[in-house]
Amino acid sequence: MTTAPQPVQVAPAPAAAYRATTAQHLITIALAWWLLAGLFLDGWAHNNLGESLETIFTPWHAVFYSGFLAVAGWCLYLASRGWQMGRRGLSAFPDGYGLAAIGVPLFGLGGIGDLTWHTVYGIEVGIEALLSPTHLMLFAGGSLIVASPLNAAWQSRTPRLAPLNLRWVAVLSATSVLALTAFIHMYMWGLLSVPQGLGWVQTRGELSAVLLTALMLAAPVLLLLRRFVLPFGAITVMYTLTNTAMALMLAPGDWRLPGVAFVCGLLADVLCVLLRPSPARVWAFRTFAFLLPLAVWVPYLGGVVRLGLSNLSLELWLGVAVMTGLGGLALSALVLPPALPVEALQEGEG
Repeated sequence: MTTAPQPVQVAPAPAAAYRATTAQHLITIALAWWLLAGLFLDGWAHNNLGESLETIFTPWHAVFYSGFLAVAGWCLYLASRGWQMGRRGLSAFPDGYGLAAIGVPLFGLGGIGDLTWHTVYGIEVGIEALLSPTHLMLFAGGSLIVASPLNAAWQSRTPRLAPLNLRWVAVLSATSVLALTAFIHMYMWGLLSVPQGLGWVQTRGELSAVLLTALMLAAPVLLLLRRFVLPFGAITVMYTLTNTAMALMLAPGDWRLPGVAFVCGLLADVLCVLLRPSPARVWAFRTFAFLLPLAVWVPYLGGVVRLGLSNLSLELWLGVAVMTGLGGLALSALVLPPALPVEALQEGEG
């Protein structure tokens, strides 16, 4: 007696890779900056109009939320193309855009919650506007959206010396994340305040702002350097765009900060070329991580003292500048940690 042949089980073919093109990444970044422009415009209104903001229905909110709708619609369009290719769930989004798949609904929920919050509790002013729960939800969703091209570039199967267009996609997306981070911490952005050293409490707060800002400026650069060889001018672009947006929001008409950011970013780019930091050149990476903050804060703090704009003593301004460098060095140990011994990778038996 013969048995009927059993059907051969064929494993489904893996879905073809779905990667966004450079042009599609740039559209995402441009639409993300539409959203960010509305955010900074709203920040300008809160800082300059203050108490007169009594409704959520404002022109700057219109720019902000229309920017969200634009970038969200674009990401959903990219997902629809993945769906047509037979991809489902988060994989319908281009590789790396799973962050946007989470960020879009999170931002939408934050917007609905924000409208409810304002209706019940009114419009926040001052630091409260940055730290309300619904605004933090908006910031979290927005961060995931604007970081999607960076995530896609990071996951691409390319060496550190990736095609130039892909490296600039990573830089511009990281700039968006840095700008959003700076906005959230505007009350502690050390480059927009001149430390005076007029008493323990005030000096402590001013120098703490310098140290926090130094970490925020160094972190995205060091993270990018772990994955890519940065194109010359990348740090200049990141620092200049971010600080121009901050200056337009908090000190409109004052172009000194963008100018300082441009010079300091250019100096950092030169250091990057000279040292060639990379995971394969650990000591060059650590040295650059130490010198990167110094390239910003020695010119800035030394300049304001030299111009008579600050009363900080030499010990204070030079000391805190060195502290920023030590902070960058500490960050490098997190971004590029020492290798673990083989024994540390083994599970214990007891």
